[in-house]
Amino acid sequence: MAAAAGSLGMVRLLTKTYRNDEEEEEELPVLCSCTGPGGRTVLHAAVLTSNEMTQGLLQWNPTLVKEVDDSGSTPLHYVASVGNIPALKLLLGYDTSPAYVPDSNGLFPVHIAAKMGYGQLIYELSRYCADCDEMLDSKGRNFLHIAVEHKKWKVVWHFCGTQELERMLNVMDYEGNTALHLAVKNADQMIVSLLMANKAVLPNIVNNQGLTALDLAVLATDKGISYTLVIILRCLAWTGAVLSPRRLDHFIDEFNIGKASGNELKKFTNISQNLVVGSVLISTVTFAAVFTLPGGYISDGHPHAGAPILWHRYTFKAFVMANTLAFVGSTLSTIWLTYAGSEHVHPLLRALYMFFSVISMEQATRSMVAAFALGAYVVLSPVSERIALVLYLLALKLKSITVGLPPLLQTVPVTVNARVLPQPRRWQEMLQRSFSSSPIKEKNMPKYDSISLSSSAPFSNNPSAWEGAIHKVALGDGEVMDAS
Repeated sequence: MAAAAGSLGMVRLLTKTYRNDEEEEEELPVLCSCTGPGGRTVLHAAVLTSNEMTQGLLQWNPTLVKEVDDSGSTPLHYVASVGNIPALKLLLGYDTSPAYVPDSNGLFPVHIAAKMGYGQLIYELSRYCADCDEMLDSKGRNFLHIAVEHKKWKVVWHFCGTQELERMLNVMDYEGNTALHLAVKNADQMIVSLLMANKAVLPNIVNNQGLTALDLAVLATDKGISYTLVIILRCLAWTGAVLSPRRLDHFIDEFNIGKASGNELKKFTNISQNLVVGSVLISTVTFAAVFTLPGGYISDGHPHAGAPILWHRYTFKAFVMANTLAFVGSTLSTIWLTYAGSEHVHPLLRALYMFFSVISMEQATRSMVAAFALGAYVVLSPVSERIALVLYLLALKLKSITVGLPPLLQTVPVTVNARVLPQPRRWQEMLQRSFSSSPIKEKNMPKYDSISLSSSAPFSNNPSAWEGAIHKVALGDGEVMDAS
């Protein structure tokens, strides 16, 4: 209790030596063996509260460093769970053997540190125990597996660039999964990118189920609107990952190719309803701005009565042009979103309408921000040039943010059987690299009008190499079979 409460004075008092009847100094035997709740010793509690207390207890009784509680955890497990590096150095300075003791769940202290995301603590631990990367838990996972499973990307980033530990990048657990397999299963694009940035990572290792990382990415991709796994698929495809060899009919059945989901079609309606609110709002604001121009109008009695007062200024003309572009873009976006949200329109057309409406809405938003900046500048510049310039620069900063739309809006799905748009030659090259380990001759590449698309396919400005993954399977001889 004294250690848990952080009472250093009480701990020192209890660990003092006392004289017995024969005037000989000795320790109280009960203090050497007593344990607290859960079988925890005084050192278990001390490492969580005070490093000074920890050092004093180690000097008093060094054997405490090896004691385990009811869960099989040593004080080093506790240190790893809180990331206390000074306490780690104290414990390992007395004895490094606790680093090789697993708890009742088969986790070593290095696994606990990886689970909590303490990369620096793992680094310090590796200085005392150079073979800490070889410690495997009850599932055959090293600390990199644990870090990936719990999405601790900083730990992955820290050790992906360490040449001494590159040997663990391709280690498989008892299920045959490498760290890359687990990252794809977790749909963690940050960790996938970090792993694939290291040339030592082998993307085509097959696990016990006969699946590569690309197989897992394809099978896990939502058959509709998704983004994270799309990025992972692209990353794997660009780095030369391949699908495992298998029968085409089995692959189609497993991925449910050709089976559209009604829930996916409803996503079009829901998204279009949300987006149309924004597009209508932009249309309303820009329409009203035409009749409430900055600076007002010329009064009666003037040859140009009713005309804008600031019509001769260049910034005013730029304002009118930006406002017009915003109105046109938002109006087109509203019309296209209306069609995209209609269940009576073919799903492929709905996807195209959604794609075009997003582009128009992006341009309308940027034009509206530009119109605000120009309007504020043209009105305030005669009064205060500085204030006008500050407003203008702030608006331009906001405009730069609107250049990239959220990921959800950049990926448009097609959820039923439909024809794919013509693929550029670059896509064919990517299909060759991504879905076959041997070169595919161009004459064997299928024409775009014979490819049947029945699942998620992003219509993006950047060509993606994974679209054919759910429709084509690369066989051992390098030929690509048509899935339609």
